[in-house]
Amino acid sequence: MRCMHTDYCDVICPTCFESFSIPGPDPTEVPTEWDYDCEVCCRPMQIHFTLDGDMVIAEAEAC
Repeated sequence: MRCMHTDYCDVICPTCFESFSIPGPDPTEVPTEWDYDCEVCCRPMQIHFTLDGDMVIAEAEAC
Protein backbone atom coordinates (compact mmCIF):
# COMPACT_ATOMS: atom_id res chain seq x y z
CA MET A 1 0.00 0.00 0.00
CA ARG A 2 1.22 3.46 -0.56
CA CYS A 3 -0.61 5.86 1.69
CA MET A 4 0.01 7.27 5.08
CA HIS A 5 -2.61 7.15 7.81
CA THR A 6 -1.78 9.41 10.75
CA ASP A 7 1.91 8.72 11.47
CA TYR A 8 2.16 5.23 9.96
CA CYS A 9 2.71 4.08 6.39
CA ASP A 10 1.41 0.79 5.02
CA VAL A 11 4.10 -1.04 3.05
CA ILE A 12 3.91 -4.18 0.91
CA CYS A 13 7.08 -6.24 0.85
CA PRO A 14 8.30 -6.65 -2.75
CA THR A 15 9.61 -10.14 -1.88
CA CYS A 16 6.91 -11.89 0.18
CA PHE A 17 4.03 -9.47 -0.66
CA GLU A 18 2.95 -9.25 2.99
CA SER A 19 1.66 -5.90 4.24
CA PHE A 20 2.82 -4.19 7.44
CA SER A 21 2.88 -0.67 8.89
CA ILE A 22 5.92 1.40 9.78
CA PRO A 23 6.30 4.84 11.35
CA GLY A 24 6.71 7.31 8.50
CA PRO A 25 8.92 10.36 8.15
CA ASP A 26 7.72 13.86 8.91
CA PRO A 27 6.41 15.51 5.72
CA THR A 28 9.14 18.16 6.06
CA GLU A 29 11.73 15.36 5.56
CA VAL A 30 10.21 14.08 2.31
CA PRO A 31 11.38 13.09 -0.30
CA THR A 32 13.62 10.50 1.31
CA GLU A 33 14.61 6.84 1.02
CA TRP A 34 15.08 4.30 3.80
CA ASP A 35 16.78 0.93 3.81
CA TYR A 36 14.44 -1.40 5.71
CA ASP A 37 14.09 -5.13 6.39
CA CYS A 38 10.66 -6.72 5.93
CA GLU A 39 8.97 -7.33 9.27
CA VAL A 40 7.63 -10.66 7.97
CA CYS A 41 10.38 -12.32 5.87
CA CYS A 42 13.33 -10.10 6.93
CA ARG A 43 14.44 -9.50 3.31
CA PRO A 44 15.98 -6.08 2.61
CA MET A 45 14.07 -3.42 0.71
CA GLN A 46 14.31 0.26 -0.01
CA ILE A 47 11.31 2.43 0.79
CA HIS A 48 10.87 5.63 -1.21
CA PHE A 49 8.80 8.35 0.44
CA THR A 50 7.25 11.13 -1.64
CA LEU A 51 4.49 13.69 -1.12
CA ASP A 52 1.10 13.83 -2.83
CA GLY A 53 -0.37 17.07 -1.58
CA ASP A 54 -0.13 16.71 2.20
CA MET A 55 -0.08 12.90 2.17
CA VAL A 56 3.15 10.91 2.42
CA ILE A 57 3.39 8.07 -0.11
CA ALA A 58 5.57 5.02 0.63
CA GLU A 59 6.66 2.63 -2.12
CA ALA A 60 8.96 -0.33 -1.49
CA GLU A 61 11.33 -2.03 -3.90
CA ALA A 62 13.65 -4.99 -3.45
CA CYS A 63 17.35 -4.27 -2.91
